[in-house]
Amino acid sequence: MHANVDASAMRRMNRATVLKLIRDLRTTSRIDISQMTGLNKATVSNIVDELIAEQLVLEVGYGSSSGGRKPILLRFNANAAYAIGVDVQLSHMTTVVCNIRGEPVYRQVRTLGLSEAPDVRAVLLEAIEEELRKAIAAAPPSPYGLLGACLAFPGMVDFRRGAVYYLPSLFVGEWEILADLGRSVDIPLFLDNDANCGAWNEYMAQAMKLKNLVFVNMGLGIGAGIVIEGKLYRGRDGIAGEAGHMTINPMGSACMCGGYGCWEEYASERGLMRYLREAGADLSALSLRDSLLEQALEQAQNDNRACIRAFHSLGQYLGLGIANLLNLLNPDEVILGGSVARAATFVLPEVERVIKHRALLQNKQIPVRVGSQHAVAIGASLLAVHETLFASAMEPMPT
Repeated sequence: MHANVDASAMRRMNRATVLKLIRDLRTTSRIDISQMTGLNKATVSNIVDELIAEQLVLEVGYGSSSGGRKPILLRFNANAAYAIGVDVQLSHMTTVVCNIRGEPVYRQVRTLGLSEAPDVRAVLLEAIEEELRKAIAAAPPSPYGLLGACLAFPGMVDFRRGAVYYLPSLFVGEWEILADLGRSVDIPLFLDNDANCGAWNEYMAQAMKLKNLVFVNMGLGIGAGIVIEGKLYRGRDGIAGEAGHMTINPMGSACMCGGYGCWEEYASERGLMRYLREAGADLSALSLRDSLLEQALEQAQNDNRACIRAFHSLGQYLGLGIANLLNLLNPDEVILGGSVARAATFVLPEVERVIKHRALLQNKQIPVRVGSQHAVAIGASLLAVHETLFASAMEPMPT
């Protein structure tokens, strides 16, 4: 018994395949697409002509010929549309406008200070609305304008509902934030965890050559964005990747989650304070108003031995958790992001040393590197692009 072939669905899949291939290659041609995808030349030509008419693909000259007519070269029109990404953290918020290849044309950083706000929801909502209005005004003219905006939040969120389960340190929970924003912002809105956005940026930045990766986002806490076979893994309820709450010491320090010995108590900025104290650093010289990590990093760069030892301890515990992730997931690559990644000079050698001792077999050779700057905000914009342009049925764009 043969299943019926849905011709419309097949056409949408072929269209998605062709558009993604053109996006991921600097230039290509109709004949190259046909050879790489196995689609016949007439099908490819019809799809490409449609994409050119929609201004998603451009013809940019002629390629070399091995005999016969020179092929017409095609290029993805990255400036056909734009999207907004917003990285919301406890102390600040970074907003970017990127074209649909993730190239920023606008960036704004805003100080928040949410820990001192009497009504976190009201203050945060007002700040996001204001920054979105600025970003919308800053978007360059394009055939399709703004596709949408994606907010990247720390903590646990529900991508499907656009709701916040829990924001660490702020104790904000069960907040239908996209519904609130939708009353004043008239573009498609999305919400995801910040580590997921960072992971998506790193996946897209390499033209999706690696299908499995983990982005470890480290700051006041730790989260992991996981890409498996080219798709973000969010889990049943959207809260997968809370790697910071892996137990690495069952009798260890109390965590804000209510557990004990969580990884983020040992490998985040919170752990750094403990290691500075244990290393004999002069804590009285540190300002409570400024970033602890930035102050310690500056002193370590000036050869303060206590601060250097503290970062080494941080790197060892960071490596312990990453080794667990390597043994669990066996990814192609691990990428470090967040504030702790700025201290990579001191922590990364310790991470690699621990991995050599703790990871199994080929996991010992899996590369660990520092991610790109503003990975979370840019990744958020790329998620908005993915959800509006690539993820669903891939019907032709409205004209």
